[in-house]
Amino acid sequence: MTLSRLSLDFTSVARAYAKGAITPTSLIDEVYRRLAERSGDHVWTHVVAHDAARAAARRVECARRDGASLPLYGIPFGVKDNIDVAGLPTTAGCPAFGYVAGRSAPLVARLEAAGAILVGKQNMDHFATGLVGIRSLTGYCRNAFDERYIPGGSSSGSAVAVATGQVAFSIGSDTGGSGRVPAALNNIVGLKPTPGTIDTDGMLYCNRSFDVPPVFALTIGDASRVFDVLTRNAAASNGDNATEQAASAFRFGVPDESHLRFFGDSDAEAHYRTVIGMLQQLGGEAAGIDYAPFAEAGKLVFDSALVAERWLTYGAFAETHRDDVHPAVHDAIAAAHRYDAADAFRTLYRQTELKAHAARVFAGVDVLALPTAGTIYRCDEVERDPIALNANMGYYTYFANPLGLAAVSVPAGFTARGLPFGLSLVGPASSEKALLALAGQLERHVAGPLGATGLGVGAEA
Repeated sequence: MTLSRLSLDFTSVARAYAKGAITPTSLIDEVYRRLAERSGDHVWTHVVAHDAARAAARRVECARRDGASLPLYGIPFGVKDNIDVAGLPTTAGCPAFGYVAGRSAPLVARLEAAGAILVGKQNMDHFATGLVGIRSLTGYCRNAFDERYIPGGSSSGSAVAVATGQVAFSIGSDTGGSGRVPAALNNIVGLKPTPGTIDTDGMLYCNRSFDVPPVFALTIGDASRVFDVLTRNAAASNGDNATEQAASAFRFGVPDESHLRFFGDSDAEAHYRTVIGMLQQLGGEAAGIDYAPFAEAGKLVFDSALVAERWLTYGAFAETHRDDVHPAVHDAIAAAHRYDAADAFRTLYRQTELKAHAARVFAGVDVLALPTAGTIYRCDEVERDPIALNANMGYYTYFANPLGLAAVSVPAGFTARGLPFGLSLVGPASSEKALLALAGQLERHVAGPLGATGLGVGAEA
């Protein structure tokens, strides 16, 4: 086996362990070789010392020999830099804001207890405010396929690290699409759970009422395995098939033509229609829906009193450290000053009404099938127009968390420009397993490469 060509999808790693070709310690050595090879690409903000990661790998090996059940045995992972890891700084993409965490977030501890090995903290849009991945004053990573293009945000480093084979999975944060947009733009899976499903203690919040920690992975099965561990579904996480059986016939909602938006990207539009045809080949029946209420719900994230939740976490710092805060991020947080307590209640009332509308829609369809992003922009384009283009990236994602929904972005091939296209499947609260099952069907139908590695499941040189 050529270790440098080993795919880090869980199946490939497990096969290599079973053959005795590698150990967790030797895999960690390979991971750190890959990190050194890509040094300076701004994917990581803080990396666990190599010796410490090797020690963690040896502990995992000893635990396995002692008979421990480890559903994530020897799997290397990273977390976004707004999630606490004991002894490492948490900066949320802003070094001046940083503090050293005294304890790890429970989700980190749970993953490590399942046998996963933490590699470090990953770069992000400043204060997790952005869907472009380039809102940084200290350097940002690039799209895994073409460095001229944005990686997507705010969990940019988390997605690129998985797509480029630096770790097997990552945990990000998602307020309005940050667990889905960077997944789509880098040809990986992004699973956004229902708000409240996974413990968010030890994570810096943008909107505490609906923030979630999403899973980035190379395959649907891998994302499902991690989700099972984080939700304490140990029986499922030890199984060979981590997703339930998809229905042979299903009904999926698509926006009415008047609300489809591709922002001038005819390649993305054509590919979306191709993917809809794939779903129909899998037994799906398309049904048009009125997307206007979903778009309205999406606007609540930045254009309502809900933005005051960001102020609770970052407002005082943003006001006193203006030079340390990205201008677009500062303005998004300062927008809280436009609203008062009455506005907050009006927003909550409307949010409740829009949740009821969504429930009526899901009474008639099993899932929504949407482009994860209507287009992809070059970095220089976003730098020239940071507000409008960022908002465009969230047109199909912003609404999901305010409405309490589950979603998964699954790689669905490449547009005519050779850039990845992700399809988002959105379902009611607690529908993660059903969404993963359908996404798994589409994944097998597309049968594309894993991330930007050019490898498939089980591939090795």
